[in-house]
Amino acid sequence: MSDWEVEDISIDAMISDIAMVADAARLERFALFGISQGCAFSVRYAVEHPEQVKCLILMGGFLRGAMKRNSPEQEQLFEASQTMVRQGWGSPNPVYRHFFTAAYIPDANPEQLRGFDELQRVSVGPGNAARLNEMNSQLDVSELAGKVQVPTLVMHCDGDRRVPLEEGRRIAALIPNARFVALEGNNHALLEGSPAFDAFFNEVNAFLKEHADPS
Repeated sequence: MSDWEVEDISIDAMISDIAMVADAARLERFALFGISQGCAFSVRYAVEHPEQVKCLILMGGFLRGAMKRNSPEQEQLFEASQTMVRQGWGSPNPVYRHFFTAAYIPDANPEQLRGFDELQRVSVGPGNAARLNEMNSQLDVSELAGKVQVPTLVMHCDGDRRVPLEEGRRIAALIPNARFVALEGNNHALLEGSPAFDAFFNEVNAFLKEHADPS
């Protein structure tokens, strides 16, 4: 989303981005953190680069996109979201973006809601937003989940309105020995000051400490 003219928006491009960031930071072995659709990318990267990834932390994610869940409701929501993106994502009028904000952070206060609306508008244009949304809807790395060989922590807010809790549980069920933690709240994106925010960092800190490389 840092580029407004993007030739390739694809799963392969996302995996390449992770690799380039790791190379640029000269990371030899690291914990990989995925949020939302980033969980699917992280699972694939961990399977393809087992020598680099020492553990996975996955939050609010899914292995299969909305159009791969055999759910008419999820498919209808995706189609509605595409219409919202194409018709009004870049507009100064935030009414279209409220559709996403209400799903991502329903527990937010008015100031947080306004800030998230504006962040959407300035961070990506409607064309790329629609392409990203389409790509995410067609994701499916379910078959790779069983090949993950590293410790994995999966977290999901129990009332998440963007990605169903069942999709988070499915990640943990398919990844061998993964640990699942349900967090309190309805948000897809964590909000500072919420119970889920503090619980998330407590779980992550304990997990990283448990799987830290010996000094």
